Amino acid sequence: NAFSPNGDGINDFWRINGLELYPNSQITIFTRYGQAIYKSIGYKKSWDGMHNGKNLPVGTYYYIIDLRDGSKPVSGSILLLR
Repeated sequence: NAFSPNGDGINDFWRINGLELYPNSQITIFTRYGQAIYKSIGYKKSWDGMHNGKNLPVGTYYYIIDLRDGSKPVSGSILLLR
C-alpha cells in the first residue's frame, strides 16, 4: 500500500479498485497523531497526498474505509512517497 504523488503520472493517486460500486462509502485518512486529513463520501476523487492544498510529507498514513452497507469498516496504513 504505497503511492508517490510526485507529478510523474505514475501512482500519483491512491486508488481503491471497486470502491466506486459503493456510492455511500466513507473514506477517512489520518496522520499518525490521529488528525483527519482527508475525508470522502463516495469515491469521486482519489487522494492525491495533499491536505489544504499543500503536499504532505513522506510517511505512513492510516485509513478507515466504511462501505456503509452493514459490513465492518476496514482499516490499514498507506505509505506516501515522493
